[in-house]
Amino acid sequence: MGPVKKIIEDEKNDDDSLSVGILASAAVGIMDAGCYMTRGKVFASSQTGNLLYLGMDIAKGDFSQILKYTFPVLLFMIGVTIGTRFHMHDKLKKWRLRAALCETLLVIAASFMPLSWNALANPLFGLVCGMQAIVFRRIHNIPLATVYLNGNLREAVETMVRYIHLKDSDDLYRFFLSLILVVTFLVFVIIGAFCSRFFGHFVTLIAALLLGGDVLVLRSALKRKEQKA
Repeated sequence: MGPVKKIIEDEKNDDDSLSVGILASAAVGIMDAGCYMTRGKVFASSQTGNLLYLGMDIAKGDFSQILKYTFPVLLFMIGVTIGTRFHMHDKLKKWRLRAALCETLLVIAASFMPLSWNALANPLFGLVCGMQAIVFRRIHNIPLATVYLNGNLREAVETMVRYIHLKDSDDLYRFFLSLILVVTFLVFVIIGAFCSRFFGHFVTLIAALLLGGDVLVLRSALKRKEQKA
């Protein structure tokens, strides 16, 4: 079976389907572009970028931006903690659905905050991305991120090199999955940056719609599970 056919076949999986990953990755692309373009050049998901800006400002002797770049990082860490607790303490196995719904509501709340509230809005987007780093980190039971671009890019290159040398179809399969997430993220960063010209900081409501789509997909998957049980 070719990798594309296998991906389509594996979409019968439940809450770790590629469609869920695509929606989640697209939402992060919109959030990153929206926060950077309209809320003071702060990243929603790339805490490496925020720390890079922080380090350069400190090196220049500019300490005025410390809180601007530090709070999103701290809230990202709290988001990871919350996502982990969702996973550990949900005995009904609905933790992804509940976490996705929580993310959607947080994005809506942060999107409606005026630009004068950026000091709160940006950390909230960081919180959402921290949760997502735990909630949507497996696609077809393969560890892949919907938040970190670097990891998926590394996975795409590594698996392609392995496939060229070993001809293992599983490597080609993983290559396609990781490449799809990388392209999805990039495309929606472009869409988010473009749409921010027209919608301003409300552009991140598109991310809420995408995460809402994840909620519907996850809910449908749970219903199918209950029907089979």
